[in-house]
Amino acid sequence: MTTYQKIISDATWLGADIENSERWVYRLTEDDIAELDQALTGARSRGVGLAELKRDDFPLPGLGPRLEQMLDEIENGLGLFLFRGFPAEAYSKDDLRYLFWAVGLYCGTAVSQSNRGDVLGDVRAIGTPHDGPAFRGYTSNGELSYHTDAADVTALFCLQAAKEGGLSRIVSTPAIHNAILAERPELLAPLYDIYHWGRQGNELPGQSPYYTQPIFAVESGRFAGRYTRTHIRTAELGGITPTLTDAQNEGLNFIDQICTRPAFNLTMMFEPGDMQFLNNHLTMHTRTAFQDDQEEERKRHLLRLWFSPPNSHALPESFQPFFRDINAGAVRGGFPSPDGQTVFETQ
Repeated sequence: MTTYQKIISDATWLGADIENSERWVYRLTEDDIAELDQALTGARSRGVGLAELKRDDFPLPGLGPRLEQMLDEIENGLGLFLFRGFPAEAYSKDDLRYLFWAVGLYCGTAVSQSNRGDVLGDVRAIGTPHDGPAFRGYTSNGELSYHTDAADVTALFCLQAAKEGGLSRIVSTPAIHNAILAERPELLAPLYDIYHWGRQGNELPGQSPYYTQPIFAVESGRFAGRYTRTHIRTAELGGITPTLTDAQNEGLNFIDQICTRPAFNLTMMFEPGDMQFLNNHLTMHTRTAFQDDQEEERKRHLLRLWFSPPNSHALPESFQPFFRDINAGAVRGGFPSPDGQTVFETQ
């Protein structure tokens, strides 16, 4: 019988304990903003396109080290970080898209968010049905369940907040694990076992629409978690993969229940100019339902990057079916496009 251990790390936190901490928040200074503006103006004036843009085209001698500190914090610390205070309202959306992609070049290698090859995605409501096998939460305005994205790190850049709602909520996955260990330890065995997941219509030609992945795993003493119940539900509804056992369902239900406990939640409202970074192996996140403004330019709009940072740790072998390369520092995860195309906007 396997004995599961309590996860002890900086990434094991309760929202109530860190909500007022400045550890995970950096407020951009006037010098930081001026540096970003100068780099943007310079690169744009030289006609460097997004596809050709390199770090050297966008020098950030002051902010660059801050981004390295952020990468250390999300990998070896709390697992989340927020840059706040960029005056997004003063820039066009094209310029903001360019700036965020440039910042991402300092963070790691972007991976595709769908089989369309969108390495820079748009998070906004376009009316995607919630009950379809190709449902992707970032294209809806309804409340989402707690989940992780299909990459090492998710970065979000708020261009426009919602008229009402749209709160961002984050929980620590190792804290969820420890709560289960303390309260329902018999549920950990099924959560460490494999589940079948759906690729949400993003499989490559000849590739199975399903793959295996546990919820919790440990590699060389380091915890990693992953949870997106809608993707597990897609596999279950497909009628091909094994039916979930009662214990598996109970484990997932208990995760959902713990996630709703107020003490576990770190809640924030996006402000225009916010850049939020989340380690998907250490945190889960959600977003409350929101109401958009009638005016198109004032509708909620975030840009999203999925990326692999250079300082990532090795993943457990059980993560290989989806992430492909589980080595430390590898470019991994995401949904590759069949023809290798790269686009910088969600169509």
